[in-house]
Amino acid sequence: MALVSDFSSYMERLNLSSTILILAVVVILSVASQVQWRFKASENKPSLPRKGTLYKAATGSNVNDTYPPVETLPDFQWEKTEPLKLRPFKQTYNLTMAISKSHVSELVEMDRNYLERINLRKQLMVDEAYSVLAAQESVKAAVDEFYTWMMGVYLPTRFPRAFQLTDDGHNLHNLATGDVSPVTSPAEPLDALRTLGTTIEDELLFLLPSPDGDGYTLQGYVNCFPAGFEPREKFNMKLRDIHIPVPSYKEKMEKSMDRFFERIEVGTFIKRANWSINTTDQLFVKKGNHLYGGEEEKPEEINPATTFMRCERQVVHRLPKTKALLLSVKTFLYPVEELKAEGSGEEMIAAIDGLKAGNAPGIHFYKRAGIWGDSLKAYLRS
Repeated sequence: MALVSDFSSYMERLNLSSTILILAVVVILSVASQVQWRFKASENKPSLPRKGTLYKAATGSNVNDTYPPVETLPDFQWEKTEPLKLRPFKQTYNLTMAISKSHVSELVEMDRNYLERINLRKQLMVDEAYSVLAAQESVKAAVDEFYTWMMGVYLPTRFPRAFQLTDDGHNLHNLATGDVSPVTSPAEPLDALRTLGTTIEDELLFLLPSPDGDGYTLQGYVNCFPAGFEPREKFNMKLRDIHIPVPSYKEKMEKSMDRFFERIEVGTFIKRANWSINTTDQLFVKKGNHLYGGEEEKPEEINPATTFMRCERQVVHRLPKTKALLLSVKTFLYPVEELKAEGSGEEMIAAIDGLKAGNAPGIHFYKRAGIWGDSLKAYLRS
């Protein structure tokens, strides 16, 4: 009996040891499986960039691949909304970036001029197609990304009383124009740019890394309201070369501008505004707003009824997926009669004189202030 009892006790101990061994093996395998899963997951998960990392479109280094949420304006009525009141002139003009932070919800602004501007843009795309539209095949992915988001997400979210998705979600109905456009980008980038350019009144300039890896190049655009230049001449040019005509740009701005564009992060929206003087009411201006070396600076009398302060509200951001940069530009024309009536005359006079008082005195000549300046100042003082 003792032998049987000892054997039974031995078997119990053996079973207990086996059970412990089996449990240990299960735990080890489970831990190994978790480690392997985490390792594989980490291979597919982009790492957070270090502070100061450059955001190059070619690398796709940013962890964010979606736009921030857009705030809805449920009761917004564009036809009852006055244009933004921009007054960017200063007593002394210094050539700086003069930037400030914006928000995704401010990317597109609508006002009572919307329908008139859109109709003008449609006509320009017929009459001046070569000038106002251009795209390299290389820009297709970036245009597709922005198109799909703008048409399918931003506009119906931000302005639900102006833009509505059809029941199947495949098209966007523009309630102001009656146009119905697909939310999926057309096969050709030019067609996508044409639709974007007749849905919103912003110029869209797509900047991609230059083929030689040095800076950014304008590889696609819709630009219906140029401010005194031929848009097609800027196509395929590097950012720094586009600005060659601007006095003192190379010395004062080129390097800082290049660094700034490299460092723009996904989710960041940066805005700035500029000003010039239009001596006509035209928005599509390919020449006549600037003077260049060798041209005559002969004073002329202005007609206050057809003279405007022209302002551009510029917003730049990086597309989340393709990492391309997009510069959007909305143009405003403010009658100088309005500036005088509101009491901004003396500030405007100081700003005109200040064009040659800052770090880039050649701007006074470049903006043609020697032609319209004296006459405009006399009117503002009258």
